[in-house]
Amino acid sequence: MLNAPRIPELAQRDRFVRRAVAEGRVLTLADEENASVPSQKVAGRTVQLFWSSPIEAGRWAEALAGNRELQDLSLEVFATDLLPGIATAKGFVGTDWVSDPIEAEIDPRDLLIRLKTEAIPHYANAARERREVYLVGNAEGPMLTPGSQKPRTPERLHVFATRADAEAHMKKISGKRVIVDPLPNFIGATLPWAAAGKYPVMIEPIRGAGFLEVKPPELTTRLTEDAAEGVIKTA
Repeated sequence: MLNAPRIPELAQRDRFVRRAVAEGRVLTLADEENASVPSQKVAGRTVQLFWSSPIEAGRWAEALAGNRELQDLSLEVFATDLLPGIATAKGFVGTDWVSDPIEAEIDPRDLLIRLKTEAIPHYANAARERREVYLVGNAEGPMLTPGSQKPRTPERLHVFATRADAEAHMKKISGKRVIVDPLPNFIGATLPWAAAGKYPVMIEPIRGAGFLEVKPPELTTRLTEDAAEGVIKTA
């Protein structure tokens, strides 16, 4: 079992998450053979190395590969492709790796959740700029995504940033139409309706990386804040 991270490791991980979301990218070595090291904590496991700072990444590229050549990966690619692949291989992620004796070795599934959570303010800022969101609906109004029986989960309201994503989901749940919900109506009517029905609201802060549940009051607060730090850069 992987030991619980210590405070310096947590600080290193959290710094990586903040920078990765703010910059919309991460960096790794161009030479993929040198972009991983054996785990110091679990025998037989591999740690894939990533950095949030070009200076740190270049320094360690030279130390590990003998050159400063890097791969610049968009946040979407990192979250939707690389992290699931590392999880499937049962590997870990070295966040802002510096070859310390006590090094951050992060579960990629945990890291993905933290990245999506960090991206919520950026998601909200982008929604404010668009002034609308997209829902799947029928003749009566918004449709809920059915919950599962095993394990038992409630019906959920999925909210989309693009019409294309809403249309894809519409086919999955046999919806009839895509609803373009102006932001004032979404905040003033749709979210209170979801809260009254105790329906979880699902958003995708990093497109393609999977949905994250948010409470309607929390999303309302995010969407009505006066300012945010920026929008996520995409590939």
